[in-house]
Amino acid sequence: MQNNDLTVRRKNYGAAKEIKASAHYAYVVNGITLDGSKFAVGAFVEEGTCLVKDDVSGKYEPYKDSESAFPEGKSDPVILDESIKFTVDDEGANPDVTAGQVLVHGAVYESLLVGCTDAFKQAVGAAIRFV
Repeated sequence: MQNNDLTVRRKNYGAAKEIKASAHYAYVVNGITLDGSKFAVGAFVEEGTCLVKDDVSGKYEPYKDSESAFPEGKSDPVILDESIKFTVDDEGANPDVTAGQVLVHGAVYESLLVGCTDAFKQAVGAAIRFV
């Protein structure tokens, strides 16, 4: 029997944005692992999201500081330069995902970043310039 379901199914996400403010930049070598349990189930992680590595698990999660201080137990602040959509697994949770386009050096437009604070910029140091 032929399936006559012609329903158009589409999810709409914002267009990609260019967060890099220079032609000279560097990505992390071999990518990073995003800790799926640290993001909302089925989350869309937008390009320009500030991330930090958990020192215990070695996986990355969204950056959140408390009272303008870089959080303890976290290190290696980076900026995601691609958007990622978590696909929920059979247990109803996010699997861990590998991201390859992760900025560790260059210049970025601060107004296009998600979760960027003064403490994050200070932790990044001179590796990334915010314009």
